[in-house]
Amino acid sequence: MVLRIAAYACLFALYFAVTEYAGAIHNDMAEAYAWGREFQLGYNQHPPFWAWICGAWFLLFPRANWAFAILSMLNAGIGLAGAWALIGRFVEGERRIAATALLALTPFYSFLAYKYNANSIFLSLWPWTLYAFLGALRGRGLAASLGFGALMGCALDSKYYALTLATTCLLAALASGERRRYFRSASPYVSMAVALALWAPHLWWLHETGAPPLRYLARVSGRSFTETGFFAASAALGSVLQQIAAVGLVAASAWRRPRRLSALDGEQRRLLMILALAPLVLSVAAALALRTKLSANMLIAVFPLTPLLALELLQPDPARLKRWALRGAGAVALGALALSPLIAVAKAWYGRDSEDWEPRREAALAATQVWRRATPAPLDFVAGSFRYDNAAVFYSPGRPSAFVNFDYFGNRWVSPEKLAAQGLLTICLKDDDACLDATERFATPAARREPLTLAHLAFGRARKSVAFVVTAIPPR
Repeated sequence: MVLRIAAYACLFALYFAVTEYAGAIHNDMAEAYAWGREFQLGYNQHPPFWAWICGAWFLLFPRANWAFAILSMLNAGIGLAGAWALIGRFVEGERRIAATALLALTPFYSFLAYKYNANSIFLSLWPWTLYAFLGALRGRGLAASLGFGALMGCALDSKYYALTLATTCLLAALASGERRRYFRSASPYVSMAVALALWAPHLWWLHETGAPPLRYLARVSGRSFTETGFFAASAALGSVLQQIAAVGLVAASAWRRPRRLSALDGEQRRLLMILALAPLVLSVAAALALRTKLSANMLIAVFPLTPLLALELLQPDPARLKRWALRGAGAVALGALALSPLIAVAKAWYGRDSEDWEPRREAALAATQVWRRATPAPLDFVAGSFRYDNAAVFYSPGRPSAFVNFDYFGNRWVSPEKLAAQGLLTICLKDDDACLDATERFATPAARREPLTLAHLAFGRARKSVAFVVTAIPPR
């Protein structure tokens, strides 16, 4: 099964390398790179672990779309292997193979996995954390307790949404028949100590910096209850629909089959129900309480046990389901790869997503040339209009640092003294008055401004032209 998972991940890495070749990387991915290269203890919106992984990855790999494709599918492949291990805590044999293969029929581990960000990192962290939790709950051994604490610490260091994962584990522990022995042992307290020890540097950073992520959360919270409810319902419904193929296959294989005895006892069924369903319920409840937007992307990693739950409820023929699931997953991966050249051209010529047509790579390269015409100093800092600032960090050969929104508070690695000593390059859309006004506040008499009109060119066809004003502010 591990070899099958590796082959599946490789096929989709190739798929993304082809289909995303001509476009720009998503802003979340450019942001992951921009943050990761700084190796801070925290960032404007999230804790640092997932960005550190990205930063370390691109110390080894070139800054190219295909390198992000490998990173994204490595993360998804590790997640599928974690789901295989987690499902093995409940069932073995054909049921285990079928439940894992069904996950490959959901878009979470394939088509949605490419956008590497603070949500997708949970594809790998979530199932392995639950696997370690069940080992600590049942065996209470030191290794399992340490592993659970370490993985929970990494999750907390990736996004505060990990509190949903921690709450899910707590509810499962309280509902377990092992709860008395578990909470009277050292296991949960060892895990808690390890998790807090790993989280402590970020908590210290929050205290020292004025907690930028919490201020960001305050800005995006406080929506109306109606709006919050609409987003929560849409996210929940979208997540359910994205699993319809997998659940439908379970139902089809159970059609007109005599009901079989459950492979799980009452304790296992109770744990399975909680671990499979509690994250969605808790996510909706938290969104309503904070009145913040819940999206389907936030829920991408919380369903590794849904196929197994469907198996438990519908009791299909496991041998038939295993064959169908494996063949379906293989057909999806091979079919996607076969169609990838056509998809790449279609996205490049007709795609409406901003990554498909905006000249982000072209703007980064052209703006770097403006900088070099203005000064022989190395390019260290870049700011600009939304998406073009982080994209310039990724695509510019100068390897600059980001100064997003011209905001020192949100970019802790930038200071007035550094800008004065090292200079600043800005890439503003011609009609982006906020970016142009901010540039004027930093401009000096030596600043060089150049208007540029660029278009994204892919496979011989140019997309819509975009007008920019690029300003190079040399060091003082």
